[in-house]
Amino acid sequence: MLRRILGKAFALVLLLCMVSLSIFVFHALPLYGAEAGAPETFVIASQDGSEQAQEPEPTTGHPESDLACRSCHSESDAMVTFPSEESISAEVDMAALAASAHGDSAEDPLRCTSCHAASSYQYPHPPQESDDLRSYEISQSATCERCHSQPHITSHPGPESENQVVCTDCHGSHEVLTTEQLQAGEGTEACVSCHTEAGVELVDATDLNALISSGLFAQQQTSSDYCLACHSQPGIVLEFPNGETIPATVDAMDLHDSVHGAGNSWDELQCTDCHEDYRFPHEPITAETPREYSVRQNLLCESCHQQKYDAALDSVHGAALMEGNLDAATCTDCHGYHDTSVPNEPREKISQTCEQCHSEIYDEYAESVHGAALLADGNPDVPTCIDCHGVHNISDPTTVAYRVRSPELCAECHADEEMMSHYDISTDVFDTYVSDFHGTTTMLFDPEHPNADPTKAVCYDCHGVHDIKSPDDPEAGIKQNLLETCQKCHPDATANFPSSWTSHFEPSLQNNTLVYLVNLFYRIVIPVTLAFLGFLVLTDVYRRIRTRLS
Repeated sequence: MLRRILGKAFALVLLLCMVSLSIFVFHALPLYGAEAGAPETFVIASQDGSEQAQEPEPTTGHPESDLACRSCHSESDAMVTFPSEESISAEVDMAALAASAHGDSAEDPLRCTSCHAASSYQYPHPPQESDDLRSYEISQSATCERCHSQPHITSHPGPESENQVVCTDCHGSHEVLTTEQLQAGEGTEACVSCHTEAGVELVDATDLNALISSGLFAQQQTSSDYCLACHSQPGIVLEFPNGETIPATVDAMDLHDSVHGAGNSWDELQCTDCHEDYRFPHEPITAETPREYSVRQNLLCESCHQQKYDAALDSVHGAALMEGNLDAATCTDCHGYHDTSVPNEPREKISQTCEQCHSEIYDEYAESVHGAALLADGNPDVPTCIDCHGVHNISDPTTVAYRVRSPELCAECHADEEMMSHYDISTDVFDTYVSDFHGTTTMLFDPEHPNADPTKAVCYDCHGVHDIKSPDDPEAGIKQNLLETCQKCHPDATANFPSSWTSHFEPSLQNNTLVYLVNLFYRIVIPVTLAFLGFLVLTDVYRRIRTRLS
């Protein structure tokens, strides 16, 4: 009986030992990186979610050799001291650097100035701006974002965040470990040390995979600061298959001050709001030429500016573009790319924008009465290109419909009494034009025969199109050479032909006195005559009624 009891007790103790050992192994192995799935905790994901390592590309514009840096830092007793009285050695292990992911054995080795920008690290070096060692480590780790977009999955944004994990904490500074080396266990001791010191319990691989699948660590939209880390550097170009290049450098201040930048009261756009699905390294450019690329990028404006984009497609520019003319104006030709500013500030900027393609017309406009007042004096009353041609819905000015309706276009300003009062210009121009033979015929054609050319004079036949001069300007020749102006349409006109025109003033004692007096005579005589005749009719009716009743 005793033997049987002892045997059962021994078996129970053995069972408890095995259970305890299993629990110990279950909890201890993740701590030492022995579990097969554990390294997944430290995999750095690419932008599309796949697990891969991205080798940095060397930046340009730096010294050709690291000899100067290596000659000092290979054997140095110097120390970098911070205001917090912390310090680190300035010596660099050249053997470890050569064997690192960025070293001489790498496919694209980096130079010292690839990370330590040459503009900031001249000799003698400028004083450290970081207050302590940790601030310095965090600021230096930010240079990794020039080539690597995805941070550590447990990092917290902002240098002030507690327990922030930065690139160099896991990968090292000069002895940089690759992702493969970390997965192989060469860098897990850094992970274990940091997590243990912070009192963070290591996550089981199964639980971590579940979190990743839930989308908790899905990459958020890349900020403009990340893109500008590379694209603010000078000398970056985008090369096309035909051999042409365009600058890929973006002025950070121009972007900030643009209508899409942070310098405005509305929502700031990030680079990826327009450049969708852009990863680093970037996909090869498929457009053959810079112009073809610019036209393709023009489609990006549609997502926010649908109404204006549709109007532009229906314009003369859009029609030319649809016919295959790549030189036709697109959104960015008028508004710019990254430096998009308010298009009508200052006002003269409107016509200067059109000058980029229509330079000869702009030169004529600049010498006109309108252009001179705008460009020289900044007069806000004079018309710019868009006041006559439209903004996005620019129509063909050579059509019959545009010609017939041009007097109404001029009347928008010249019939405005408040505006014209500042310049002593008659506001009767439209009414007097419509009341004469030219205007009456032209206005009748519009509703009755909109596609028929009336062949009658409109405003710009006499005054010019873009080179409009003041009627009193001797160079204009409108008054001085009025007969020649009339003979453009009336070749048989004689010297007294222009005198039949009363100009754009209503007849008065000052203008066309004889016509005014004749009009005044009839205005008096006709009502008086009608009144007298009416009186005769009424008295006759009264007499007849009275005769019958008597």
